[in-house]
Amino acid sequence: MKLSSSILLLLGVSCSWDVARGFSSPLTTSLRSTTTTTTTSLFADKYKVFIDGEAGTTGLQVRQRIEARDDLEIISPPSDLRKDEDTRKKFINEADAVILCLPDEASIKAASFVEPDNDRTVIIDASTAFRVD
Repeated sequence: MKLSSSILLLLGVSCSWDVARGFSSPLTTSLRSTTTTTTTSLFADKYKVFIDGEAGTTGLQVRQRIEARDDLEIISPPSDLRKDEDTRKKFINEADAVILCLPDEASIKAASFVEPDNDRTVIIDASTAFRVD
């Protein structure tokens, strides 16, 4: 399911991010009482996306597609820290989704930056690093 959500995301197909991630429940739930109705969101208003390699050709194209969506927030380090390993680790673990627009070896290294207890961040790799042996 994560592969299909990445394809939908990269192609800019209009769909619910939650549905693409495999959630079948509605995005909101209503809590009703006899006098008032309150709607509570089950998920974040905007998902944080970090594009590692956003200064390259692929990264720029991915960024352009994501910027057009109002349900996603692109998080980026300052340009002078974009290659700093500690900064990249921080942004990778802070994001809900990370799109790796890097050469194969750099992509493998970046994927290893996900903390062992981080079960939330989804990695989408634009390289061939994890597709071929």
